[in-house]
Amino acid sequence: MDAPVCSQELDAGLRQLGLAPGEAVLVHSSLKSFGRIEGGAHTVVQALLDLLGEAGTLVVPTFHHSFFWGGPQQIWDREQTPSYMGIISETARTWTGARRSCHAPHPLAAIGAYAADLAGRHNTSDYAFDSPFYHLLELDAWVLLMGVDFNVCTLLHLVEELAEVPYRHWADLSGTVIVEGHPSFQTFPFMRRYPGVENDFLRCGRELEQQGLVQLVRVGQSTLRALRVRQLCDYTLRRLRQDPLFLVSAETRKEAGHYLPRWGELQEEQINRPLPVHHSPHPVGERLAQKLHLPKAPKPQVETRNRWETNDGLVLEELRLQGGIHPLVPALLAYPQYHIGPLPTVLCLHGTGENWQSLMEEPLSVDGVRLRGWARELARRGYATLALTQYAHPPRPEPWDWSWSNSLPVFGHTSMGRLVSDALLAVDFLCTRPEVDPSRLAVAGFSLGGIVSFYSTIVDPRIAACAAFCGGVGSIRHLLREGTPTFHSTYYYTQGLLAEGLDHAQLLPALAPRPLLLCAATEDPGMPLAGVQAFAEAARQEYRNRGVEQHFDLLVEPGGHAMTLAGLEHSCSFFASCMKSTAP
Repeated sequence: MDAPVCSQELDAGLRQLGLAPGEAVLVHSSLKSFGRIEGGAHTVVQALLDLLGEAGTLVVPTFHHSFFWGGPQQIWDREQTPSYMGIISETARTWTGARRSCHAPHPLAAIGAYAADLAGRHNTSDYAFDSPFYHLLELDAWVLLMGVDFNVCTLLHLVEELAEVPYRHWADLSGTVIVEGHPSFQTFPFMRRYPGVENDFLRCGRELEQQGLVQLVRVGQSTLRALRVRQLCDYTLRRLRQDPLFLVSAETRKEAGHYLPRWGELQEEQINRPLPVHHSPHPVGERLAQKLHLPKAPKPQVETRNRWETNDGLVLEELRLQGGIHPLVPALLAYPQYHIGPLPTVLCLHGTGENWQSLMEEPLSVDGVRLRGWARELARRGYATLALTQYAHPPRPEPWDWSWSNSLPVFGHTSMGRLVSDALLAVDFLCTRPEVDPSRLAVAGFSLGGIVSFYSTIVDPRIAACAAFCGGVGSIRHLLREGTPTFHSTYYYTQGLLAEGLDHAQLLPALAPRPLLLCAATEDPGMPLAGVQAFAEAARQEYRNRGVEQHFDLLVEPGGHAMTLAGLEHSCSFFASCMKSTAP
């Protein structure tokens, strides 16, 4: 018989995976997978806590799946209902100092520095932005699979809810929830699979391992796998953009395919909607609006999905904007809890592959070329901010792979027109809010969001200022001649812009004298420096002629295509100056 695993062996294996003091770790586990282990589940929990230390946090799922199917007569007691996720999970749930969340369908238990924060969240849906699961992503936590495979990796359901995958639909789960002896009848929205559709997460796990994102180690008879929650979610969202059925089993893909949107019919329905074309008061702006075939939305309709106050002093409102050419535009509005009067406001637009969540995360952090949480940081500094999930990104109903960009021209439409139309719908909405000062309404965006910000400002004089971060703004002609044209997707290339004299510098008369900040990089393949310099020369002359040369600002940083902390700080000073804000 094999010798039992001791705590020292387990500690060595955990360290080999890369776990370290101060980390947050979500653990899915099977005790029997080790063979035998000295001290059983207690040894496993203690080893994890010893390694993570006082600054770390151990998190385990403590689900009791009868709450899904038991009907409204079911009862879940936060303190008494056991975990059905294995003996290690149940041991952690009953550990001294453990805190358990109140979300009956998918409760977590946590021990350590972030336990109170994670367990104290009152999210309604399982994996919402205000849920403990999403906060694990913000914390850049680890997910640790101890003797179990990826089919039990709950965080992949987080990705499914973020994308609102078409093979799931919203349903209500109701029952009695008892917290500290006090019962209440509660209903939780849950994304349930349609009948006949099954998940298969093993394919995702294999790809993650092939990409080198998963660390593996053998302890006793158990295989331990660990990877960062951020890497897990980002990779899976990218794959879902390529294949919305990526997480569906091969056997049920055909059934799941029945629930995919009928994209051809949806596209024709949108195009046939009787929306007028947006008109701009400036002749140059009008020419651009006509080239973009820019749909003008009627008065926006707004669905408020959630509203809550945060520990960093903000009010957050999760919204769905409706009334434009698209059936829904997901968004989040943020503003300080204690503000006096209408606020300077920034519409914040993300880059390709992102969403409003990435702009509203806590804390502000650098993630490769992305700056996560920058819209939320502006709100902490005294602005109202609205972040959108832009066209062709989950969970929106149009295809997520830009395939519509190739077919829209046959209808006389453009992807850039769709993108700008959504931004102007957001401006319409912001002008109705009492927290917003319409005379101090700016737009800012990174990459995809940068060029949308620029064009939106050209065509809509209500936008008081614009900041574009590596947004492809400068010169289309220089990009084609000296840059990497394939860096941009089809949305970037609107037919006839150069032929009709609408390169970026030629659009400046419609923007000046309103303030413009251009943040660029020396090695950006989608925004060659020569084009930026030519644009800047033309901009300085245009603003000089209007007597407001200080209203144009250029920041060029060394490096490649990225949104940086320095760029954000520069934009804060820029906005504070040009919008006469009292924000620091």
